Amino acid sequence: MISTLLYFIVALGLLVFVHELGHFLVAKRAGIRVERFSLGYPPKMIGITIGETEYCISWIPFGGYVKVAGMADVGTADTSGAPWEFPSKPIWVRMAVIAAGPFMNFAFAFVAFLGLFVAYGIDTYDTTAVLPAEHSAAAQAGVLRGDQVLRVAGERVANEHQLRQALKATHRRGAELEVQRGDQVLQLSLPAADQENYGLDHLLLTAVGQVVPDMPAAQIGLQPGDRIIGVAGQPVADWEQMKEQISRHPGESIQLEWERENQRLQAQITPVAHTEGDKSVGQIGIAPKVSQAAVGAGEALRLSGRVLYNSSWMILDFIRQLFQGDRSTEELGGPLRIAQMAGQTGEQGLKSFISFLAMLSVNLAIINLLPIPVLDGGLLTFLALEAIRRRPLTLRQQQVFQQVGLAIMLFIMVLVTFNDLNQMVFHRIVEWFG
Repeated sequence: MISTLLYFIVALGLLVFVHELGHFLVAKRAGIRVERFSLGYPPKMIGITIGETEYCISWIPFGGYVKVAGMADVGTADTSGAPWEFPSKPIWVRMAVIAAGPFMNFAFAFVAFLGLFVAYGIDTYDTTAVLPAEHSAAAQAGVLRGDQVLRVAGERVANEHQLRQALKATHRRGAELEVQRGDQVLQLSLPAADQENYGLDHLLLTAVGQVVPDMPAAQIGLQPGDRIIGVAGQPVADWEQMKEQISRHPGESIQLEWERENQRLQAQITPVAHTEGDKSVGQIGIAPKVSQAAVGAGEALRLSGRVLYNSSWMILDFIRQLFQGDRSTEELGGPLRIAQMAGQTGEQGLKSFISFLAMLSVNLAIINLLPIPVLDGGLLTFLALEAIRRRPLTLRQQQVFQQVGLAIMLFIMVLVTFNDLNQMVFHRIVEWFG
């Protein structure tokens, strides 16, 4: 509990600081007087005044704020028209001040992803087995499912990342491919292709990389390095075949066969039922082996941008599905879930914790950009309306919108906190008294 609390405080404090620092720096740059920089919401715990700004830490930890001259939390503040007040600045400057918070969260996530790629490389699989798409350039060249690629254009490839990079570098001109098929080593000629991978997908083998504690695989003694060869009496040659067979038997006892150091083992196993969409699938608690491959600076920059884009799109798509009724509000998590994840990733090591911080920072940025009054997105909406109407909303209109925004945020906080309690506390109470 203590370590979880500490990781939670570090995570939340750092990301709130980064967010508010964006508002602070742009406001200062624009010549706007910053009256207070607070981590947390009032009442104030401690504070110190340096120059025109009071820097403080407040008791309510779920957020923070930057108070600038001429801008009130609700409605409008008394202003004198001084050039260092927020309302005295052009609309584009005010919008820049508001947008700087979410922008800094995006920037933090990008830098975090970049640091991870530089320090740890990219996750990859220690296999170069391939699966050619039907009618692809690779299929036409004679590549078959399960072929193990040894070289591309004379360059040796040892993992999935190296294979993908080698194919990408040669696809416009074609390449000689050296593959192993059983006991044979074959030379195949790949023609030039529009597809960067010639239509080749990597084929993941059935070697176990991780075994989740307390899941069925761990209970029957499955170990990292074991190679699964049969599920429910059916032979399996790759991970997808194995996963498909296991998923067909949620809650059913089936036979699992595997090899360990040339010794064949078997046991009965009951996959745990897991809901995916509108169906139940079986899971036994294993994951493939993942290793790291070093990447250059340019590749690290490109990958960081792609991960930032993909993670942002994933969050926006979840919000879309939520409003369309395709996803349940029970999937929303609050402060207790964040604290739990902070503790879990913190215990797993620096890489996992930084990855968690980066994803949480993206979440914070997107949530703040939602057009809900009291959030940055709501304030940006007000300023956009002011630019279109050529006059600001009336004080009464602002107060009504902000009260609606506060009600929405209060409802969301109650909902996510209930979800946390329901998943982490209430069901345990039911189990105790059941």
